[in-house]
Amino acid sequence: MTRVRSLTVAAAGLLLAAAVPLLGTAHQAAASDNGQSARPAMGWSSWSFVRRTPTEAKIKAQADALVSSGLKDHGFVYVNLDDFWQKCDSNGFTVDGYGRWAVDTAKFPDGIKGVADYIHSKGLKFGFYVTPGIAKNAVTKNTPIEGTSYHAKDIADTSRTEKNYNCKNMYYIDYSKPGAQEFVDSWAKQFASWGVDYLKIDGVGSADIPDVQAWDKALRAGGRPINFALSNNLPIADAATWRKLANSWRTQGDVECYCGPGSNGSGYPLTDWSHVSKRFDSAASWQQYAGPGGWNDLDSLEIGNGDQVGLTADQRRSHFTLWSMAAAPLLLGTDLTQLDPVDKAMLTNDRLIGVDQDGVAAKRIVSSGVKQVWSKKESDGQYVVALFNTGTSGNATVSVDWSQAGFSGSGDVTDLWSGSHKGVIADSYSATLRPGETRLIRVKPVNSAKAAAASPGFAVAPYEYLGWGSPQSPTSVMSATGVKWFTLAFVLSDGTCNPKWDGSRPLTGGSDQSTINAIRGAGGDVVVSVGGWSGNKLGEKCSSASALAGAYQKVINAYRLKALDIDIENTEWSNATVRQRVVDALKTVKANNPGLKTVITFGTTSGGPDSTGVDMIKRAADSGLANDVWCIMPFDFGGGTTNMGSLTTKAMEGLKARVKSAYGYSDATAYTHIGLSSMNGRTDDSGERVRVADFKTMLAYAQQHHIGRLTYWAVNRDRACGSGTDGDACSGVTQQPYDYLKVFTQYTG
Repeated sequence: MTRVRSLTVAAAGLLLAAAVPLLGTAHQAAASDNGQSARPAMGWSSWSFVRRTPTEAKIKAQADALVSSGLKDHGFVYVNLDDFWQKCDSNGFTVDGYGRWAVDTAKFPDGIKGVADYIHSKGLKFGFYVTPGIAKNAVTKNTPIEGTSYHAKDIADTSRTEKNYNCKNMYYIDYSKPGAQEFVDSWAKQFASWGVDYLKIDGVGSADIPDVQAWDKALRAGGRPINFALSNNLPIADAATWRKLANSWRTQGDVECYCGPGSNGSGYPLTDWSHVSKRFDSAASWQQYAGPGGWNDLDSLEIGNGDQVGLTADQRRSHFTLWSMAAAPLLLGTDLTQLDPVDKAMLTNDRLIGVDQDGVAAKRIVSSGVKQVWSKKESDGQYVVALFNTGTSGNATVSVDWSQAGFSGSGDVTDLWSGSHKGVIADSYSATLRPGETRLIRVKPVNSAKAAAASPGFAVAPYEYLGWGSPQSPTSVMSATGVKWFTLAFVLSDGTCNPKWDGSRPLTGGSDQSTINAIRGAGGDVVVSVGGWSGNKLGEKCSSASALAGAYQKVINAYRLKALDIDIENTEWSNATVRQRVVDALKTVKANNPGLKTVITFGTTSGGPDSTGVDMIKRAADSGLANDVWCIMPFDFGGGTTNMGSLTTKAMEGLKARVKSAYGYSDATAYTHIGLSSMNGRTDDSGERVRVADFKTMLAYAQQHHIGRLTYWAVNRDRACGSGTDGDACSGVTQQPYDYLKVFTQYTG
């Protein structure tokens, strides 16, 4: 099948949880565009348990445990070395020849790079720690600033002392002085050369905004992608600044209680309920600032070592639930070498992880004494609702009306901690909870027509190709139409089993990533489409299903995707071996990425899938692939004055019948697993036109049957032609900009 969307590709050479655009993006703060932390970071930090005595052996042991326990496979990938890696003397931090903190080689004989290399060898990422300012010893020795003619005394403000929790004796940096930015640059380059993937800057307050700006600039120029985190207890008055400059920010002081028997309150217990429950108010206050690229950090997750951490099992579940509802980083603070089996089951509950990784920060909708209810809506129209009893004595019955969550009528309820299906519940939900207990549920409105109005999400996600057709700014499209998601095309093979945009542009660090960051910064998200008609196909270039799954995983990891579209056409489509390879690879990635939505998009006849399409669906069903949406491209039917709206619905009924038969679905379920990707205006067949009226027919069909996808090729073409007739950049029919998209954006699932 040929299409305009594929013809120029040859010339050019391009969720764990439910789908994910932001809920409640009332704030106007721009997100950091450094390309990091599309979803909240997950991993482990040394401070809570290891605290002031980190060593190379201890950090490596925790990294080993992260892998051997299986936590890595559930997304916990950062191993973060916090404070006390440095060496001190009576004047504060000892420094290297350029005034930067010196590593305590007694603790880290292989140096920081040696530790980072070991962690990377485990398939993990390495996090590190610093505070603002310049060390007193650097100023006393007047060390040179690397690569410049300046020295420490040239940039230090010795009248002011920075906050530091270890060796103290840190002076402010005067950023009006030449050499100041270069000093931070040299430090950032050193960290990049050591292999740092995550950098926490501690002791940050409003007075340190110049430092945060300098570090942001330095990290961007350092030659290595680094997740940039700020700590601690940052003032909310500067929230917009933190969001613009960093990828996370601590909203309160430490979650640790410092009430253990060891020095400085170290040892068990690590925390207590009062230190955890204080986070409810801060999470509510900061909610509006969370989103892709920047997250409200509630501090470490103290789960892993059972009751001895200072929390009951109920309190630990509430702890995890609040962090997940807030879409906060999940950085464990416990001893992973001594995992408690009850806690391991908590931490490997992918339903909970999915709630955190959906990238939506929940709102608090009930706060009455010890009773709290939090809710967030995900773009597939489902709601996640958490009920809490925050008290320390006495049961409490906590209730929520569905109208408070955002919809009316009945909801189909699933308990996310247990995974049990609770059935359809009308109007409201109640739970009697023990002290510190939580109930976390996913609710699907039974009558989606009664759901609160919402911007279209994954179900619509129009295609846009950024490599040709004078592509519009996606954020401008969002403003003009209300659309939130886009399907960006195409990822192809670079000639090997390696994915690149158009087979030539890198997945990260380029204009494609900047565009995705901008979409997410505006409250939206993306589906990435792999394949298309032309170019080298991953399904063919990857020699096995496992290799193909690895290539798909690279794409998923690059953007922490919640949805992936496999547009399988041309030679990929006609090769039965490749079709089976795609099926098997998708089974693997769905198993490794709980909640990931997969779409398989392919051509069709006017009566539904042809024999190849029928074979593809049957292969998938027989192989156990729980594909989310089978999406046909209902056009190129032969030209003329055909009523494309009617033919599309006929093709969809044929698709529904095939999916129903292969999977044994009911009619209602089969409809939710099918979709269409039409073409607007002139198609590839001479004389064939898909008109706005046809889109309205498709919309009515979608609304009647609640299909899984209603999209089209392409945003690039959703405008009238100018002096030329470039089919890549205009529809070829008389229209106003986005007439077609404005029809489909009325669809809410």
